[in-house]
Amino acid sequence: MERFSGATATFEHAIERARQMVALFDALTALRPHEPANDDALRSAYFLAVSSFDFFAHELAAVETKHRFTNGLRTRNIHLPMDVMTIADEEARIATAEIHVRQTNSYKAFVDPAKLAELLSCYCLKPWDRLAILINSGLPEIERKSTEHIKGQLKSVWKRRNQIAHEADVNPTLAGVSLWPIDKVDTEITISFICSIGAHMPKVISEPLLDDEVE
Repeated sequence: MERFSGATATFEHAIERARQMVALFDALTALRPHEPANDDALRSAYFLAVSSFDFFAHELAAVETKHRFTNGLRTRNIHLPMDVMTIADEEARIATAEIHVRQTNSYKAFVDPAKLAELLSCYCLKPWDRLAILINSGLPEIERKSTEHIKGQLKSVWKRRNQIAHEADVNPTLAGVSLWPIDKVDTEITISFICSIGAHMPKVISEPLLDDEVE
């Protein structure tokens, strides 16, 4: 969708940068085999992929909020202060509402499945079920995953990201002298998984709410 084109392009660029960090890991491994520091390229790739997803969710929400407020379309559970709603100039009111939504969401990590559901639920019902349908579309039945499985996989990615971002990926059981292991295949799977969810989020967040779906 055209209104999401800027956010999508930025997300895709960041995902490509994450893949390039995996390629850097290959180059470093060829240059200096068995060097533990090579793994930091994978950690950078992992962190970049997850951070780009978080950015993408924030941008989609801001863009969709502005679109719906501009066109008088329904939302759910978006609460705006009276001093925003009473701005007489329509353009200024919409711009201020967008800023408010951005600020409200700014501290939230949407790679957390519960937080992502909370965000998307402002625009449609049962967002995770919708995402699962789209992710599984076209896959052989044996490769399809349940909604809970997909949410669980994203939660694992979120926890792993937090280990890297907030704990320096240190394994505390060995008195801080060892890091949690990370490998290329797992990192590539994570990047592809993040990309697959992100690819379908614009369609889910733009799903119009019906009359009986608005509280």
